[in-house]
Amino acid sequence: MSFDFTNRPELSSLAQVVSALEGVAAPLGCDYFVIGATARDITLHYAYNVNVPRMTEDVDFSVMVSDWDAFTKLRAGLIGSGAFAERGGVAIHKLRHVGTALPVDVVPFGGIERPDRTIAWPPEHAEVFDCFGLREALATAVMTILPGGVSVRVASIPALATLKLTAWRDRRHTHPGRDAGDLFLYMRHYITCGNLERLASNHGDILEDPEFDYEPAAARLLGRDIRAMLEPEAVEILQGILRPETDIDGAQLLAGQSGLAVPQAMQIVQAFSVGLSKSN
Repeated sequence: MSFDFTNRPELSSLAQVVSALEGVAAPLGCDYFVIGATARDITLHYAYNVNVPRMTEDVDFSVMVSDWDAFTKLRAGLIGSGAFAERGGVAIHKLRHVGTALPVDVVPFGGIERPDRTIAWPPEHAEVFDCFGLREALATAVMTILPGGVSVRVASIPALATLKLTAWRDRRHTHPGRDAGDLFLYMRHYITCGNLERLASNHGDILEDPEFDYEPAAARLLGRDIRAMLEPEAVEILQGILRPETDIDGAQLLAGQSGLAVPQAMQIVQAFSVGLSKSN
């Protein structure tokens, strides 16, 4: 799969940011890809015409580095190039692209991860960021061509949903509703994102389910594709997040933050969990 947005001038600013990042990251041997709301908008809005309620103006990247020294060199190189500037008073991974004035996040992962797949930001190491799913997201990223022939890899929907579910787990109490809406966008619209033919040819049992409903079916297919992307231990981590949320006698927090009627949202969450299960 690949996307070609050569003739989408509204993505020219993103192309400028990517080109400037490439000029520094490539000589340092740093692999990177687009994540977050930027990847959401590229995939849902531009590739598949899915309505996204809040289009982002930030640009989010994740970059694989061998150690913190490699990230320090990358950050220094970006600022030293003149194409990026610090955003005063904020975290070290938050920069600004000078030419477009776009805020840019460059989140590292890889050799700096701790055994639990988190990183602790220097110098105090007090703030922790969860890198779960980023290695898999890089491995399954979609090649995308931007205006001017600039190419960049963009996180796939299964990867984005994985990252969003773990983000929801971490922020569900401090930022209620921030992550659930995006997760439900991925679950509800997955079939229309280039997967209708594949559903019919490779997942006929979902279509033949006597209780077939379009959005739960999309969520179930997404769950299957995530299961294929992750190692079994990682799938179990996601199921651990979902189990309390599929319990009709539980708090139903994820469904309650979805922006949908809770019974409808519960059907979608339950189908997503079924898709993640080995036997379904």
